[in-house]
Amino acid sequence: MPPRIVHLVRHAQGHHNINWQHYIRDPTLTETGHSQCRLLASTFPHHDTITHVICSPLKRTIQTTLESFHPTIARLSKSNPEFKIPTDPYFQETGEWECDIGSSVPELQKFVENFEESEDSKSSTAKIQGYEYHTHLDFSPVSKSAPDWPQKNGIFAAKNVETRGSYAREYLYNNFGNEDEVLIVSHGGYLHVLTEDWDSYDEMKGTAWENTERRSFVVKKNGEGKVVLEETEESVRSRGGHGVRETDGGAERMEVEAGGHHHSEVLKN
Repeated sequence: MPPRIVHLVRHAQGHHNINWQHYIRDPTLTETGHSQCRLLASTFPHHDTITHVICSPLKRTIQTTLESFHPTIARLSKSNPEFKIPTDPYFQETGEWECDIGSSVPELQKFVENFEESEDSKSSTAKIQGYEYHTHLDFSPVSKSAPDWPQKNGIFAAKNVETRGSYAREYLYNNFGNEDEVLIVSHGGYLHVLTEDWDSYDEMKGTAWENTERRSFVVKKNGEGKVVLEETEESVRSRGGHGVRETDGGAERMEVEAGGHHHSEVLKN
């Protein structure tokens, strides 16, 4: 039996990523971000093996999903016309800046339906692909999470991000089998929470993940029965790493707010 695999991807460059413009509400991708998506679409090595796609319900992650993974979506929707991409608030960003607060479902639907006629699309020097698959987006997880989302209340509050991360790991373990290969498009800060990996964390950037960076993990239980994400050897090699790290959740942690992104820092003994 092959292991249960998840591919994690940080969204492409958004307007808030330039000069710390975190006051922009639910920002969209920049021209550079669109270019990053085109590159990822042409180089992602797992288009033919992905079985499920999930994304955070913010505009930049939805755009990254459609623009970067339209080959995957095309394949899956061809074999199953009912194929859906859940826009899951449990994979949204950690902070409470305006840039991390999402839009209403009607606004999101209007945005993706009309993107090809928007000024953002017209300003691009190359045709932006992927929006023809917007009907495969499933906004029901967002609707079910109201009113706590998008207002960052309850489980979605920054102070509860560790609990949210634990829930998400359990969800991945309990809802997908060993034959599944899941793609998740999320955010730089939250990907540290989800993987429990804080190596190389850059406080000024709020993450060690670059825009459109991808990493692959096995979802498993450790010796204590805790669900953990273990990075694959292929993933470590592809980003120049020197070994596979398995998280154990056993280190003492303290909660820190840095640059509006709630994160955990392993205390050094």
